[in-house]
Amino acid sequence: MNIKLADLERRNGEPLPFKATLDEVDLKSRHHEIRSMTPVEAEGEAVQLGNLYYVSGKMKADVNFICARCLNPFTHHAAVSFSETFAPEDDPVLGEDEDSDILPLEGDEIELDALLQEDFLLAMPTFPLCEDDCKGLCPTCGVNRNEVACSCKNERIDPRLAGLADFFKDSK
Repeated sequence: MNIKLADLERRNGEPLPFKATLDEVDLKSRHHEIRSMTPVEAEGEAVQLGNLYYVSGKMKADVNFICARCLNPFTHHAAVSFSETFAPEDDPVLGEDEDSDILPLEGDEIELDALLQEDFLLAMPTFPLCEDDCKGLCPTCGVNRNEVACSCKNERIDPRLAGLADFFKDSK
């Protein structure tokens, strides 16, 4: 989706609302943890104030993941806010600060698709969990510890200290 700068200039500071739908196939191919998802619906507004152009809004989609701990599928209801600021390439505000969040405009349109995709993907978890306190699978018997308590002893002993464990067994 592109927003024409001329449309924003004619509005004299009034916001221009927009709606867009992002291609879920492209997003899914760029994030390896996403199993499937609904189309991403973006809704927001763009406005020109002085030499700067502001674009903000929210994106929503249902994203299906596999939990990284218990391997159960789950759906994440993603709601991602976005806010971007643009300035013409020749504007001195761009050269003032190298760490600025102001993006340079190229041409007479603001191209939103790539920016919205990037904002959405950066908001997705790289280590998806069905619950923050997911207990995962037992490394010994493989049971889902969220559903069943297992009696396996999963004591991890530092191999450098394993000799001490044997020493204390003999003293009993």
